[in-house]
Amino acid sequence: ARRRGHAVTTMTTPQGPHPVDARLEREDLLIIDWSDGSSRHYPIAHLRERCPCAHCSSPEATAAATPPRHDLTLVSLEEVGNYAFRITFSDRHEMGIYTFAQLRSIGFPAEDAPAAFDV
Repeated sequence: ARRRGHAVTTMTTPQGPHPVDARLEREDLLIIDWSDGSSRHYPIAHLRERCPCAHCSSPEATAAATPPRHDLTLVSLEEVGNYAFRITFSDRHEMGIYTFAQLRSIGFPAEDAPAAFDV
């Protein structure tokens, strides 16, 4: 598991690239390095907007979506098995389990990463 200032070490998974390191570059930006040598950037507000939990992905939640909060921070990042991370945000939301495949698909390569608060 990773909290500020600590690295994440994950188990090898046969389902494709897996995280080998995760770190906060800034309070609003998570960077994950992957086993294939790539890195992806994840603005925290971007991650929160794409929460995969049942509540956030329900049609009711989608219809009532509010603008992203740019003051959100990452509180914790916990490995779930060898396939996902559970992310806890500063708004206390902790229900989303982000699979490694989902994280790969929603992350930005460094050269394409949006500027702060531009998600």
